[in-house]
Amino acid sequence: MKNKIIGIVITLIILVGMMASQVMAATLSASSTEVNKGEQVTVTVNLDNSTQAVGLELTYDASKFEYVKGSVSSSIGDITTNDTVAGKVSISAANATKSTNSVTFTFIAKENTEGATFQASGLVTESGETFSVDSVSVAVVEPAQEPTQPENPENPTQPENPGQIGDEQQEGTTNNEQNAEETNANGAIVDENGNVITKLPQTGVSVYQVIAGVAVVAVIALVVVRKIRK
Repeated sequence: MKNKIIGIVITLIILVGMMASQVMAATLSASSTEVNKGEQVTVTVNLDNSTQAVGLELTYDASKFEYVKGSVSSSIGDITTNDTVAGKVSISAANATKSTNSVTFTFIAKENTEGATFQASGLVTESGETFSVDSVSVAVVEPAQEPTQPENPENPTQPENPGQIGDEQQEGTTNNEQNAEETNANGAIVDENGNVITKLPQTGVSVYQVIAGVAVVAVIALVVVRKIRK
């Protein structure tokens, strides 16, 4: 009797293991969990094992995302799609020679949201077994604003009318030159700015003192020369 009970238990364990091995698990993922408004995002149903037939329904928030018609793709081949109801996309596909382990859907972000949920349900494979799939959430944000460029990025401190300043400088230079020429015409010693020079540069000695000193030295030299000749 005891041996029969043990045999029954072992048989049940084997049957449970066989049933578990036939169950196909599936997950849901997104190409990005945060996208900019106006960008596309791809939602994928991932199967642990390949199958030659698949059917499911994907629900989404139609106020935040727009389904891109005809975007469902899979390596199984042609897929029949029903997207007549906003917020739901149903698909079915079968192929005797090809298999698949994923199905993808493409959406466009419409409005900002902290997180809109995509949910796959009613997944059916070639075994005919139906089981649920988890969900995935995607946030939508505003695109980053580009920094404002200055009107003159190469030289932002350049004046609005640089030619005007240059003209004023040139006019001032011309006036200085004219003043210098007039002063020179009177026979006075002037500097580059047209000012009369009354002292020697650096020493500060008066020009008239230097001229008087030179004259005295010349007179003395002339007296000495005459005495020598006598």
